[in-house]
Amino acid sequence: MSDVQYVPSWAQRVAESLGDGPHVVVTGISPSGNIHAGNLREVLVAEAVTNALRARGEEVRFVFHADTVDPLRKISPGVPANFERYIGHSLSRVPDPEGCHDSYAEHFLAPFEAALAEMGVEIEVLRSHELYESGFYADVTREAIERTGELRDILREVSGREMPEHWSPFLPRTASGRLGGRVLKHLPEQRCVVYADEDGWEESADYGRGEGKLGWRVELAARWKALGATFEPFGKDHTSRGGSTDSADRMAREVFDYPVPGRYEYEWIQLRGRGAMSSSKGIVLLPGELLEIMPPGALRRMVLGRDPARALDLDLGTGFPRFMDEYKADTESDPVPFAHLVTVAQTVGEDAEAAAEMLGRGGYEEAAKDGEKLRRDLRYARNWAREPWAPESYRIGVAREEVPSEAAGLDEEQRRYLGTVAERLRDGMGGEETQDLLYSTAVELGVKPKRAFAAVYTALLGKKSGPKAGPFVAGLGAPFARERFRRVSEVTSSSKDES
Repeated sequence: MSDVQYVPSWAQRVAESLGDGPHVVVTGISPSGNIHAGNLREVLVAEAVTNALRARGEEVRFVFHADTVDPLRKISPGVPANFERYIGHSLSRVPDPEGCHDSYAEHFLAPFEAALAEMGVEIEVLRSHELYESGFYADVTREAIERTGELRDILREVSGREMPEHWSPFLPRTASGRLGGRVLKHLPEQRCVVYADEDGWEESADYGRGEGKLGWRVELAARWKALGATFEPFGKDHTSRGGSTDSADRMAREVFDYPVPGRYEYEWIQLRGRGAMSSSKGIVLLPGELLEIMPPGALRRMVLGRDPARALDLDLGTGFPRFMDEYKADTESDPVPFAHLVTVAQTVGEDAEAAAEMLGRGGYEEAAKDGEKLRRDLRYARNWAREPWAPESYRIGVAREEVPSEAAGLDEEQRRYLGTVAERLRDGMGGEETQDLLYSTAVELGVKPKRAFAAVYTALLGKKSGPKAGPFVAGLGAPFARERFRRVSEVTSSSKDES
């Protein structure tokens, strides 16, 4: 089963609780800043439930509701400070801070859409400003305005806040472009309201043409009804007591006469050493960035974790090779350890043919056969080896011409070991055979294996550790390794004797 179609057990349980379809699975995000991997978790939770429903034969509409009509409330990190003049304006009407898209909303939404496409997420993307402008929300907006008193009471009871008498569920867009004129009168036949702007002037706003929007908590319940939603996941910030789902649930049942959709509460994703991801705090990892270091299937599994109801602490440094090895073990028949790919990628650069030869000599013949996949895997490994991902210990380069200066620190026992290995290393030896040679020679000479292998890595890399030594040495080729070990053994010995 492909990663896109993979249905975890928790998603199956959620699907079973939803009953018979047809179903409309909804997920939504406000593109007010970078849409990060934590936001991606919500979409992938919804995708997993969608797959579970479809697996049992249900008809499912899978919708991503981009809240592009939302007002800009806070300047996102990296956006010029002078954009504060757009506070209160709909995101779809604020210019792109870098001038590369039609609006502020599209600037942050487009990269996220591209990442979803690369991951093969088949989802219908709706932009809320287009829905309002097309009249899609006209009926539920009218319904909300007509029952303003009931909605006000629900908000007061759920939030514990006193609501002003002039409160309205509808926020007209004033001549200044800001949302929030004070509603004075409702003209349902004309689908509009009369409101007072910031200066007290009376104007009208046609809600059938998108000249305003419903407030967030009311809009949540209203869009459930308008879209026919049957399931939507939420982060714990929305489902806390007094939160948006508490009020929306009551509004759906008591005002809009609509059943509350099924729900799954997911936990936040944290970056190890930095905290929970947050666009407003600038703690973000974009899905597009992560797709530079891992394939879509790996990203899907990493973001979902074993159970999205549990908090996830992403370790993209030291723990990443282990994660990739686990993923590759589940999806490939003869996987190459990720750490080994990292070494190969840094050794041969973008030369896929040289990489195939190196892998073949190291005992990974199957990986060497698929050139296209190998090029992709090498790109992921090479990108991860760069800043800011890989720890320094993984950033290596085989010194092809010069013996690493660190080799001068090897002692007589280690130099004798390398000289013996050089004498015994034969052309054509595979990775496991070379591994056996390296180990058995250390045992025979009475050298502790840890010190013996440290000598191998130091001679080749200038570091005391590295990938599995046998396949690595075999991949470099016996002629090169023999010559290097001999040079280290002889030259280092001579230099120490002279000192």
